[in-house]
Parts: sequence; C-alpha cells; structure tokens
Amino acid sequence: MKNQFTIIILLLLSLVTNTKVLAQSGYDASAQAQFSVLAQKLSTQLVNGIESLNSAPEVEREELAQHIVSSELSPHLDLRFSSLKMLGKHVRHLYQQQMAEFTRLIENQLIKMYAKVLIEYQNSEIALHTLQTNQGRKFAEAAIQINRVSQSDAQLILKFRQSESGQWRIYDVVSRQVSQLSVKRESLVLKISEVGFEQLNQELRLKKQNQF
Repeated sequence: MKNQFTIIILLLLSLVTNTKVLAQSGYDASAQAQFSVLAQKLSTQLVNGIESLNSAPEVEREELAQHIVSSELSPHLDLRFSSLKMLGKHVRHLYQQQMAEFTRLIENQLIKMYAKVLIEYQNSEIALHTLQTNQGRKFAEAAIQINRVSQSDAQLILKFRQSESGQWRIYDVVSRQVSQLSVKRESLVLKISEVGFEQLNQELRLKKQNQF
C-alpha cells in the first residue's frame, strides 16, 4: 500500500514539474518573439533616423538626432536599471527620493548621449539585414552592422533587459565597442566624488531647466 502511495506521489510531482517546464518553455518562446519584434522595429527606426541625418543640413543634425532618440528610443529606455548601473556603490548612500529624482533627470542626459552616437554614423551604410540577436534569461542584444566609407565596419549594439512585467527595455548602447553607459558612469562617479550627489542632482536640474 505504501509503495502504491509513493508511486502516486512521484507521478503527481512529475506531472507538476512537466507542466511548469512546458509553461516556462511557452513563456520563453513568447518573450523571444516579443524581443525579436521590438529589436527589428527599433533597428529599422534607427536606420531611418541615420538616413534622415544624412540628408539634413548640418546645423539641424544635433536637434534632429535628439528628436529621433527622444521619440523612438526613449519610450523603451530602462531608466531605473540604467541609473543603478551608472551610480554603482553610491546607490547605497542615497535616499529613495534622491534616487527617484536622479532617474527622472538622467533621461535627458541619455538622450543627448545616444543622439551623439547617431551623428557619428552619418554618411554610413546601414546593413539592417545583418541584424543579430543574442538572448539570455533576462538580457538580450541586437546588433546592427554599420558599413563606413574608408573605415573598418562596426556594429551598433542595443542592450536590453526584461522587466518583471515581461517588457524588454534598453539599458545601454554600445558604439565602436564602447559601452556608452560605462562612459557616462565614469564621469558621474568622478563628479560625485568631487561635489557630492546632491550637487550633481542640482546641476542636472539646471541643465534640464535651461532646455526650456
């Protein structure tokens, strides 16, 4: 009798495990499909954006590049995760309100930074058909091949993170094999060491106000 009871318990455990595995497989497939669609969409928008920069007057390119990033990339930025990556160990010493304000203020800085990346690739040929994706459990990348005249080819890489709600969001852009987030982090950490975090936030406030 005990043997039969044990067998039943094992069968039930096996059924539950298999159900979880199948459900997870279905979730992974859905997440991968969502990522592929988003990566293709954003890559196409960036390609079109760079082509627009090529035909725009030079005096208008900076403003146009910022508009492209603000309208196409900004809605998909993972500002909180990017902020955590940029501040590193300094996060432990911040109040929740300070962190929340920094996250709001840093968006404008990221838009400017990514806009400069787009301008660097003007007059380049964009080979979107070579788009490659590499997806892990919670992180993924989309690489766009850049063919540059009289220069070695390069890749523009969008780095994504999947949120708890299942949405894929951009937390970094890699240009010429350089993480833009890492570059920004170095300057921010140096600034915090020199003047403190509250002064950094104050300067970010002023920069944002001066735009309007």
